[in-house]
Amino acid sequence: MNGEKLKVLVVEDEPLISEMIAKSLKLEGYQVDSAKTGEEGLQKVKEVSPDLVLLDVLLPKIDGWEVLTRMRDDSRTRSIPIIMLTALSDEKSKVQGLRGGADDYVTKPFSSLELMARVEAVLKRADRVGHREGVRSQIPARKGDKIYLVNVDDINFINIQREYTYLHTDNDRFLTNHTLAELEKMLDPAKFFRAHRGYIVNLQKVKEITKVGTSSYELTMNDPSKSKIPMSRRQSSELKKILNM
Repeated sequence: MNGEKLKVLVVEDEPLISEMIAKSLKLEGYQVDSAKTGEEGLQKVKEVSPDLVLLDVLLPKIDGWEVLTRMRDDSRTRSIPIIMLTALSDEKSKVQGLRGGADDYVTKPFSSLELMARVEAVLKRADRVGHREGVRSQIPARKGDKIYLVNVDDINFINIQREYTYLHTDNDRFLTNHTLAELEKMLDPAKFFRAHRGYIVNLQKVKEITKVGTSSYELTMNDPSKSKIPMSRRQSSELKKILNM
């Protein structure tokens, strides 16, 4: 990854939740600091100047609402994006957070994938995602309840199914919260090709290209399932040139 890592401050008094969030953030390439109370959170905001704060509402002594108010009233911390974390699911609490200056609001329990997607969306809106550009050697993804770092060389192809993005290896399929457009920026263009609007393929895993209609083609991957991927005439022509077929 190129560039300096973005810093996220997690202000959460529940150790298990704080550790889960920190692990997920680190897998996505963020630098993570943590605080257990509102006072500690306010102090660390000034010490580390985070790019984003994940702020629990129900904190001891100074709660998340007070921390939010103080950050927005301070010229040094006013522009730092804040995502509120809370078990409060009523609409009034959500409106209170957003009107108070929060950038987003996540209700517990939440999944790591949902939280990471919201983190990235808020950082994009704040124009703080320059570090995300650059070729990756591993992509964070999930299978079941576990998070993995999938080596890009092990990926046969990537596709979208029902708005979810999956990484396919020889024997497994992993769910990732990244879009195909985002993955294109992370993957080496000399090794991966956008074969279809819903597919990215590993060029080293391509077996053959077959014409299946007047202007349609099909790509066969060299994986155990001999996966078939649709292609247009233009895409197939471009890929044949790349692979010297």
